[in-house]
Amino acid sequence: MNILTYNINQCTQAKLDAVIAKGADIMILLECANKPLISIPDDYEMLWSGEDELPNKGMAIIWKQKKCRIRKNEEWKHKYMQPLIVSDGEKEWFLLASWPTVYKTDKTYPQILLEALKEYTPLIQQYDTIVTGDFNCYIGQKGVSQKTGTFEQCIIYMTSLGLHSEYHKRTQEEFGKETCSTFHHHYDENRPFFLDYTFTNIPLFAY
Repeated sequence: MNILTYNINQCTQAKLDAVIAKGADIMILLECANKPLISIPDDYEMLWSGEDELPNKGMAIIWKQKKCRIRKNEEWKHKYMQPLIVSDGEKEWFLLASWPTVYKTDKTYPQILLEALKEYTPLIQQYDTIVTGDFNCYIGQKGVSQKTGTFEQCIIYMTSLGLHSEYHKRTQEEFGKETCSTFHHHYDENRPFFLDYTFTNIPLFAY
């Protein structure tokens, strides 16, 4: 099974078609438009979460109907941290699609992430798990505190649950010292950040 995560900023149908053409079985698309602004092929399903006043900028989970079944967990308290139970025909596993967003809240990105991780700890402990997406978090993030939660604390908490960052495991790089970047602020190559992660306890064939 192939899983793709991507922040599709300024989503258009052409962009979405290009992403779907890559053939992933499950796609986690951030800043994605909602129906009827976009369309997906008939053999895919889509789950969207966002604000009514921002129909072109939400979180979309798109998946192949024949490849897997996805259902929302009944306890869903974080709009942009979607807890999903995935059935691939052989077993069920837990997918936490991550995009902590500070719209309409005074909380910080790491605070939202840490709260969601604690909320869904029973599911992480029950199932094989993948936590993946755009975390909007990085080491040394400004405006956060030890009291509410830092990304460092999020990493420690996920590690305590047996989850590891697949990128950092494969590269042996330290958090905050990545040689790659996943985002450039205002499209400026001189302002790189590493914001996108996959934490898991599942052996992955490729990444």
